This record gives sequence, structure tokens and C-alpha cells, in this order.
Amino acid sequence: MIRVFHGDNEFGIDESVREIRASLGEDAAESNTIEFEGRNFKPGEVEAAARTVPFLADRRLVLVRGLLRRLDTTNATRVSGGAAAAQMSTSGWDKFGELLVGLPDTTELVFIDTFPTGPNGKLKDNGGAIRALKSSDTLNISVYPTPRGRAVGDWIRARVMSEGVQASPSAIARLNDLVGPNLRLLDQEIRKLSLYVGDRVIQPDDVEMMVAPAREANIFAAVDAILERRPGVAMRALYQLLDDGASVQYILSMLTRQTRMLILASHLRERGVDEGEIGNRIGLRAAFALRKTLEQAVRFSHEYLAEAHRSLGEADLSYKSGKVRDRVALEMVVARLAGLR
Repeated sequence: MIRVFHGDNEFGIDESVREIRASLGEDAAESNTIEFEGRNFKPGEVEAAARTVPFLADRRLVLVRGLLRRLDTTNATRVSGGAAAAQMSTSGWDKFGELLVGLPDTTELVFIDTFPTGPNGKLKDNGGAIRALKSSDTLNISVYPTPRGRAVGDWIRARVMSEGVQASPSAIARLNDLVGPNLRLLDQEIRKLSLYVGDRVIQPDDVEMMVAPAREANIFAAVDAILERRPGVAMRALYQLLDDGASVQYILSMLTRQTRMLILASHLRERGVDEGEIGNRIGLRAAFALRKTLEQAVRFSHEYLAEAHRSLGEADLSYKSGKVRDRVALEMVVARLAGLR
């Protein structure tokens, strides 16, 4: 069987590959799996690996990573006459499918191509890579898109059920809000939650307690309070983080990170960049974190954000050098930020 796994859902692709490996059997998987990755391999090498009979097993797995995506890009560049076409020779690859006709039934040949998240995160349906493979006699193509919108909640619900537990709709919504379509992180947090709740239903309070991104909510609350010149409220939010086990270094780094993202978000918004693209550029996919950052960005001036960033850098240096200790470092920087105008 020849399979093509492509799309921007890297986690889903990895799971499918693990399932195929597992089907070979633990003892046989290592000795009967070969991977091709990079640029330094030729069509004949892949063909030879695919035609090799398995060793003391029923099947053999051959993985080829990133090839089809590069072929699509190279073919498109050649058509447009670009100089970059010389980066990868297509000699032999354009008729690669013909070499794979009549592969033994014992071979699982899997082409894996992952893409950055986005609307174009897959191979071209009529691209040269897919066309080359379609000349083979057995081809199974699977597209793995990252779920978006309501589909993320559906994915969470199904994942929770696969762990043998249940979650309330509000808990699913909160998990979606905090983590977003980061499936690998969602999987980790759902496993953690399932162990924590045991036989009972996962509730929003469980998500707030166990999910790491929930800590960011305290950072947003602190920044809101600083903006409103309520340093006492800001410190209570930060004290909660300390009580939950966060270090002063962690809190200072989170405040610095949030300030930096506010600067970037404000700049991008002024240039007319839409909200979704802002989230991609500053690295925020979770709906809650992006929404709060955009709300805060319009409330700060460029001058304030620049001065706040400098102040946080000075506080971090003072703490690391031992000039101030523990909570005093936080209290001093919060007081300073709340007084900046």
C-alpha cells in the first residue's frame, strides 16, 4: 500500500504513523522500518527499500518525509522560471510512481508532508507530486487539516471520551478558549485532566486548576489592574500565581512577554492587519489569549509600552543580581508600572 499523509495537522499525522508502526508489532517495528528525510536520496533508493521483503515479520514500513512538498514547490518554480528550481533536481521523481508499480503487499510506503497552519496547508490537488504518484497502482491519499472553530470543540469532546471520561460543555468551551487548536497540547491537558477527575465529569474549575495556559489569565488580570492603577489588585493576581508554585522569574518573564506582544499587536493593528493574522504573527492561537491581548493593546500608548518593557527588564536584572528578593521585586515593578503615565 502506498499512502500519502499531508496537511497542517502534524499531531494527527503522527498518530496515524504510530498506529501503522504499532500494527507491525513491537519486536518487528524497529528492524522493518526505514525513513528517508532531507534531500540526499534518490528514487531508486526509495524503490529498493519498498521492494525489500520484511525480516521475520509480516510487513515492512518505509517513511518518506517532506519529499512531495518540495517537489510541488520545485515544479511550480520551474514553471515560473525561477532560479531556485536548481535547489532540487526533479530528475526521476516526475515518473516516480511508475517505479512503484507492483510493490509487494508486505510493504507500507508512506509519504509524510506537514505544513504550517493555514488555508494552504496541504499539497496541491493537481500538483506534480500527486500526479507523479497516481501512476502507481495502489495509492491512498489522506488530508489532515487542523480543526478550526466549532470543530475544535468536537475534537476535544471526542478526545475526552477516548480517555474514558466525560466533560461538561462549559469545561470543553473553557479548554478550547484557553488552548485553542493546538492538538498536541490539548491531548496532554486532556490526559492530565482525565487522571485528575477519575470517575467524575470534568468541570470548568478543573480546567482552571490543571491546565497550564490558565495561568495566563492571572497575567491578563494583573495587566488590566495595572492599567487601571490598581496595584493591590494586580499583586493579588500575581500572589495567586506564586501560591500555585510559579516562580518570580516565571512571572517577570510572562509580564515581559505580554508587554512585548502588546507592542507587536498595537503596531500590526495600526498597519491594518486583521485579527487572525495578528494572532499568527505574534504566536497566539488560543482565542482567549488573543482576544485579551487585542483588547489591552488599544488601551496602552506606545510610550507607555516602551517604558513598561524597559522597567520589566530592569526588574528582572535586579532580581537576578540579588539586589532585591522574592515578592519585593514584583511589588516594586507593579508599583512602577501602575504609576507610569
